Amino acid sequence: MVERTWSLACNACGKCCNSPPALSLREWFAHRSVFIGSVAIERVAPRRAGERLVAGGIEHVLDAQDVEDHDALANTLFHRASGREASWISVTLQGYDYPSSARCPALAQDGRCTLHDAGKPTRCAAVPLDPLVPDGWQAVALGARRDGIRALGADCIREGVEALAIPLLDGARVIDKQALERDRAALVFERKVWRDALAAALSAAPASLAALAPGARLTMPPVPALLTVARVSPACHAACLDIIGKQRALIEASVAAALVRRRHDERAFTQELRGFAQAYARAFDELSRSPTPNSSDPPFARDVESWLGVN
Repeated sequence: MVERTWSLACNACGKCCNSPPALSLREWFAHRSVFIGSVAIERVAPRRAGERLVAGGIEHVLDAQDVEDHDALANTLFHRASGREASWISVTLQGYDYPSSARCPALAQDGRCTLHDAGKPTRCAAVPLDPLVPDGWQAVALGARRDGIRALGADCIREGVEALAIPLLDGARVIDKQALERDRAALVFERKVWRDALAAALSAAPASLAALAPGARLTMPPVPALLTVARVSPACHAACLDIIGKQRALIEASVAAALVRRRHDERAFTQELRGFAQAYARAFDELSRSPTPNSSDPPFARDVESWLGVN
C-alpha cells in the first residue's frame, strides 16, 4: 500500500450522521431518552497473509504482522466463536431506528449534533477512523468511508494535510489515537459487565449463530444486557428499571410516527420494534418481582456503578 497522509476537514454538516451510532452501555445509560438500544451480533472472519483489502481506491495486502495485529485486536474486543477455528463474534450495543429516517436521532434540525457538548458517543468521536480494525488498516477504512461520504454530498475526508483540517494518518501511523483508545477501552471494560455473559449465552445455543456469515448481522433487544447489569447492585437494578421505562416510551413514539407515515418498507422494522417492546415488558415484570440484589463483589459493583453513572 502506498503510504499517504490523510486529514479531516469537518464542518459539522451532519451528513455522515445518517444512522444511530454504536454505543457503550455507559453512553446508552446517559442518553436513554435519545437512542433506542439494540444488540448487533456479527461474525468476524479470520484473516490470512496475502489477502487483499481494497476500498475507495486504496489497496492493502496483508502480511504476517497484519494478521497478528488483527488477531490480537479481535481477541481483545470480540469473543471466540465456538465451532469455527479462528473466527470471532462481535457483540455491540447499537442505536436503532427506521433506516428511512436516514439521520441520527441526536441531530438537531440544522444537522448539528445535540450531544457534542454533552458527551457524544466515543464511536462518533473516532469517526472517520474505525476502532474495530488495526491501526495499520485505517487507510483502507478511510478510503471506504470517503466513498460513502461523497455519495452523501460531503467531501471532508482528504488525502494530504490541509490548513484547518484535523490530521488523521501519516502513512500507517494514526496521529491522534485518543478516540480509538477510548472506544476500545470501553469495549474491553464492558466485556466484564455484560458482553461476555451474552456471548456465552449465544455460544450455548450455537444454532442461532450457525448461519451467521461474515458481514451478516443479527439484531436483538438489549434485554439480556440489562438483566445481567441489574444483578450487580441495587443502584444498577433501579437504573435498569428506569431504562426499560424510557425505552418503551421511545419505541411507542417511534412506532406511532411510523404508522402515520404508512410506508410499506417500514413494516418489518415496526414488527421488530414491537418485539423489542414485548421483551422489555417481560423484563420489567421479571425485575419488578426479583429481590433487590446484594453484590457478591462490592469493588466490582462500585466500578460498574461509577462507569454507568448510577451511584
